[in-house]
Amino acid sequence: MLRGREYNMIKQPRLTSTDDGEPAIDVTLDPTDGHNFETPSQRTFRLSARASRLIVDELEYKRHEEIASVTAKALLLTGGAHLTDQKTDPVDLVRRFRSPDGGKHPPKRELKHVANYLKRTEIEQRIHWLAEELVQQSQLSAVMDSEEIRSQRTRMNDLRGIAKDL
Repeated sequence: MLRGREYNMIKQPRLTSTDDGEPAIDVTLDPTDGHNFETPSQRTFRLSARASRLIVDELEYKRHEEIASVTAKALLLTGGAHLTDQKTDPVDLVRRFRSPDGGKHPPKRELKHVANYLKRTEIEQRIHWLAEELVQQSQLSAVMDSEEIRSQRTRMNDLRGIAKDL
């Protein structure tokens, strides 16, 4: 159980902006090496154009507003939120992601928008299982089925089928 200063380090994801004014989210991540004595850190992830449309335009989040954890995880998983200075592994990011217990609960409207975002995103085959797990173990399961998530391999097979029919 976390106490004192460590507990205060875990914060709900928030909409923010980069130094150049681009939409971003601040999230709390556990340390990469897994030492128990190290505290989680805040990192700023730039939003892609699609993720920015979802967060700013469709869901109408305002700067410094808390973002539901399930929404932040979906963005990290799909690459919609990324670090500009390094390449990251979505599996590692979702594993290290931290948010306070009882954080912001997304309304059904937000869940529907996030579900549509996930349905329109081609997930890498190697992390497809993680996207399905996100849906199955969150409130997203109320608005979508995990089988609705398409992998890049599924799309390629669909395109091959169309080409074969031509």
